[in-house]
Amino acid sequence: MGEALLASLFIGLASWRIASLLHTEDAFEWLRRWLGIWPDEDGYPAIYPDNIWGKVFDCFWCLSTLVALPVTVLVVVLSGEHIWKAPLIWMAASTVAAWGEKWSMKSHSR
Repeated sequence: MGEALLASLFIGLASWRIASLLHTEDAFEWLRRWLGIWPDEDGYPAIYPDNIWGKVFDCFWCLSTLVALPVTVLVVVLSGEHIWKAPLIWMAASTVAAWGEKWSMKSHSR
């Protein structure tokens, strides 16, 4: 069980980082624009289209949960963990990613 908790922690941190890149950082501005997401005057995403991708990108927790899914599957398959642990690891990783964003927003108020 310890391995699953450690995997959840690392997957959660990786998912938080990937979701952060996708959600607000300059590296993926081209993707956000392609999806119809436009920045405000400070450069932060502000205008989201009324479609599924606009809704997912508007909610960081939703985006990080979506990102955590393929990362979890990849890690579970490559590590040889029992497949029945994947949903538990995924949900724990999503929680870690959400906590990461909450902590990040407190330390970097915009």
